[in-house]
Amino acid sequence: KFLLLAVTLLHSSHYAVSFTAPTSTKVPSLPNHQKQRKLVQPITFISTTIKDSRREKDASFKLASTSSATAELTSDSSTSFATAFDFDTTTTSTAEKIAADSFERIDDAIMGGISTSSLRDVPGKTYASWSGVCRIDGGGFCGTRTLPFREPLDVGESDGIFVDCRLASDDEPERRNWKVTLRTDSSRGEMVYQAAFPLPKTDKSKSEEEQWNRIKIPFSDFQLVRGPRVVVGAPTLNATGGIYQIGFSLSKFVIGVNTTELEGFRPGYFDLQLRRVGFYTDDASLKEAEVPAPVASLNVSTPETLTKDEVEKKRPLILKIIFPVLKLIFGSEKANRRKSAMKILTQKRGLSRSKAILFGLRCRAKSYGLLASLFQTGSIIAMDSFRTVVRAVLRLCLFYPVIAISRSIRFVKKRVFGMKVKELPRME
Repeated sequence: KFLLLAVTLLHSSHYAVSFTAPTSTKVPSLPNHQKQRKLVQPITFISTTIKDSRREKDASFKLASTSSATAELTSDSSTSFATAFDFDTTTTSTAEKIAADSFERIDDAIMGGISTSSLRDVPGKTYASWSGVCRIDGGGFCGTRTLPFREPLDVGESDGIFVDCRLASDDEPERRNWKVTLRTDSSRGEMVYQAAFPLPKTDKSKSEEEQWNRIKIPFSDFQLVRGPRVVVGAPTLNATGGIYQIGFSLSKFVIGVNTTELEGFRPGYFDLQLRRVGFYTDDASLKEAEVPAPVASLNVSTPETLTKDEVEKKRPLILKIIFPVLKLIFGSEKANRRKSAMKILTQKRGLSRSKAILFGLRCRAKSYGLLASLFQTGSIIAMDSFRTVVRAVLRLCLFYPVIAISRSIRFVKKRVFGMKVKELPRME
């Protein structure tokens, strides 16, 4: 239990922060023929029924769907869209914040994996690139999520979230699990609402504009999860209190009650290009009246988020103290990568540990020189040895005694006092 608590604190302190978000305000209701979805942002957010001006150039699109989520390329006059993040850098002035700056990475390094990814703007392009390398050694997922919003996004009675995207790296999107994540409270813990969405193949023979997919994921598809596992009996997503976080993940794990991996998962490099992220509503009143949705220009501001420095300042003092200690004991992301590299060299390539160390020494020597490489390699060996000794001491002096005391208490309750004791699940 102590070990699990320590790892949880490590995870929370490095990637999480709790904050109190002010109460969001609501925009006034509009007439039915101009009914808009209510969505308030910290600066200015104009929620309006739009038909993308860039999409107006091509009226012929296709439709692909899996479950409730759809990859919609058909202009639907009865659907209202409100953009929260526009990654188009060609229309962003130097004074405006680039949407990609509002996101941070959340890869499997938090659980000892070695995957890495980043969301970055592409200067002069109408999209941002979320790209990286997903590895199954020790993890198997990459993710990106927004920094804490200064105010929650009030999505009113929206029906779901939409994403304008395309896969640029390969033509096998079905060999990965693509997920979108929403958070409905100000906590930054591991439980979030998540839904998988279909990602169509990108047809490179088509024009630039026809390659884009508008994917709609209804709120009804979202389930409360802890990692990839569904929290059984959890309430359905209720977005009326506002959205506190938006995120995306690529994973080898399928959302389910039990941890299940996607058969034939494709690890390695990926590049998902994002153009817009926002919310939508299927306006029934417009459908019944068959009134075309009014067309308006896009005029919204990116939701304002805390900076990484502000996130660091808001971290509780106890976590600021514990995190460096846990990092020293359990290792940093670089240490985890070295550990995985050692595992690959010894188990998959058949090298002994000493030969693997010499291999690393030679590789560093090519970049930094022999003396610097010797010093760096010696430092790494010394630090790894120190961590091994510290962990051994903790096991002998803390973990094992705690386990022994806990089992003794349970034995006395069960055998001496005849009390019912709940059996704890064993870790495989």
